[in-house]
Amino acid sequence: MARDPKLEVSAINIRIPDTHNRDYRALIERLAGLRRGVRVYGDSYVAIKFFSSDQEDMGIIAKYTEIDIDGDWFDLEDFDTATPERLEEISIPDALRPNLAQFYFQLFPDDHIVAVSTYAESKGLSTRSLLKYFREALSWREISEEFGRVEVDIVQNYHGVEELLALPYLKEVRIIIRRPNSDDVSGDLAAIIEERLKEQNGDEYEEVLRSKDSGDLEPNERTRKLGVVAAENGELRTKSIINGIMTERKASDMPLTEGTRYKPEEPEMVIFQSLAERIRETIARARQALNG
Repeated sequence: MARDPKLEVSAINIRIPDTHNRDYRALIERLAGLRRGVRVYGDSYVAIKFFSSDQEDMGIIAKYTEIDIDGDWFDLEDFDTATPERLEEISIPDALRPNLAQFYFQLFPDDHIVAVSTYAESKGLSTRSLLKYFREALSWREISEEFGRVEVDIVQNYHGVEELLALPYLKEVRIIIRRPNSDDVSGDLAAIIEERLKEQNGDEYEEVLRSKDSGDLEPNERTRKLGVVAAENGELRTKSIINGIMTERKASDMPLTEGTRYKPEEPEMVIFQSLAERIRETIARARQALNG
């Protein structure tokens, strides 16, 4: 008996600098309008295929393959390099690309997050590929001229951050925070980050804690809050002794996800929107806790 299809959703956090118009709909519409792909690994490319602010800020991300038409081809009949005569039989229109996979996404402009289906119909779009696409696309001249230097990060699992900071035999905590949206961060943390970045023209804030001698780190409330900020706006890395070996772990290896299996007769888009809303609510709660 076939298993019910599975759907997983992750999220990215996008921050337009406060020196520019923070119009996230316009940003995504501009990216979609450029109709340009980014090579994310090997011969795989990712592009925004469609976006509509009139349809609940929904869109589709396409993943496809670029093939080298002019390279050597393998003839399975002769089990050898294809001859020039066989190659003359190849006729692929210049505009076509194979291996298309499509993934829903939804923009939540007030939260400046994009929820993306990263697994659907037995096909996957890794968060690493997603991040690579957006980081390169947001650096395109057409984007930077209109929106400035836009930051983007995969939203990491908040519980994973807590687990990393609660590890036994913790020897090092490294927190890297790229410029956050100050509306998401409580006053005291915003002061720490914004003052040290904005006033000194910095782009990243980094804080490192290391234990002395045989002692172990015991992160305090401030460090835990910075870890939550880093979960959306940067990186958290820890080093601890596991089975006698110094081991590094990264929160980026634990993206925040929402997933479920559903009946084949259920509309995939409806299931996606439900998961997207759940992930948005999780992020909203984490931000409220920072400001509480």
